[in-house]
Amino acid sequence: MTTTEAIQKSPLTAGKSTFLKHYGPTVVGQCVLLVVGILTGVLAARILGPVGRGEYAAITIWPLAIVGVLALGINQAIAFTLGRRLFTVSEVATAVTTIGFVQCCLSIMIGLVVIHFVLATYSRATQHLGLIFVLSTPALILSGNPANIFQGLQHRLRFNLIRVIAASTYCVGLLGLYRTHRGGLTSVILFLTLGYVVAFMVGSAMVWHILRPRWQWNSSAIRRLIHFGSRAQATNLTSYFNQRVDQLLLSLFVPPKDLGLYVVAVTLSTTVSVFPQAAGIVTFARGSSLQSDDARATIGYSFRASLIWLLLCCSVLYWLCPFLIRRAFGSAFEGSILPCRILLPGALMTGLNQVLYNGASALGRPGLPSCAEGVCMTVTAAGLYLLVPRYGYLGAAVVSSVAYTLSFMLMLGLAQKQLSLSLWDLLIEGHTPAKREP
Repeated sequence: MTTTEAIQKSPLTAGKSTFLKHYGPTVVGQCVLLVVGILTGVLAARILGPVGRGEYAAITIWPLAIVGVLALGINQAIAFTLGRRLFTVSEVATAVTTIGFVQCCLSIMIGLVVIHFVLATYSRATQHLGLIFVLSTPALILSGNPANIFQGLQHRLRFNLIRVIAASTYCVGLLGLYRTHRGGLTSVILFLTLGYVVAFMVGSAMVWHILRPRWQWNSSAIRRLIHFGSRAQATNLTSYFNQRVDQLLLSLFVPPKDLGLYVVAVTLSTTVSVFPQAAGIVTFARGSSLQSDDARATIGYSFRASLIWLLLCCSVLYWLCPFLIRRAFGSAFEGSILPCRILLPGALMTGLNQVLYNGASALGRPGLPSCAEGVCMTVTAAGLYLLVPRYGYLGAAVVSSVAYTLSFMLMLGLAQKQLSLSLWDLLIEGHTPAKREP
């Protein structure tokens, strides 16, 4: 298929049916996650208050970071490998099970050591909850694998169904706690872990019932998954820590109340990324099965649609955030208004980067975005060191927004040089990118 034909068949020009086919289920799934995420954020804040919300963040942020380090990019590798039909479902499932066993053992061992130190200044009850959450991380690691298997096979409905289970279970639990007025930090953490367990069990049952995988050992599948995943992991880690290093450091150096206010600001500001995240997921899954020029056309469409969405949503949220925070989270969280507004420009840039990062993976360059994220993580760490002691969580908001903007600008340059995608290609539909392969 030529580039011209690919553009003619792009989601924008093919009509509503093609848009709904490729983007519909993922956009709906992302919207469900957005609504559930907002609701759980509001419920957790109202149940726990600023101090309890800060303790909740301190308990979960470090184990989640450890899981992110140990993920090895396997989730993207599953989707890419099955999308390219490099191995059978049975071979991939066997390889993923083997890798997952090692990941689970390491997450528990490392997590128990880390949580002992980072929660040393917290209460004994908070420390115990931290240990419980660490022990639940294997369910978190394994719960995503079934969804990625269906993602690689282009089963978008099943993929999105599985990935909303954990958040939905957690949300139902918080609703019950809020209505019965029996909520506390212990109950909130337990329902969070229950969501991961339910997602793993349901996802595994769906894979077994629909695909019928069997144990089929192929060491090449393990090597291929790790090879691709390790390149994607560089981007995953730098992106994750660039977006979470602020909360990681704040959990060590500011009171739980200030951390709770900052977390609410982050929660509200990141709601604008619902469509860009969905567009990035579709770009990766669909682009992995297309020729390079066709994949570039998909990336351009996703970028343009995401830019329109982000400009509109960030503008609306800037003016509405005082009302939303007071009415949804409560007057105790008024200190979250200013950092939320400060974070919005960075949220816009992060949303656009979601498309570019997934586009790079679809074009076989999953490690490319790590260059931009690595530089920005360094800037973030230096900025936090300079501003947090003096300005607290407001300084963290400024540093984060600046870092996200810098990351996007660097990624644009890399996209033009390494992926043959200039800003003109991304903004103007129908422009034919250069023929050079990345």
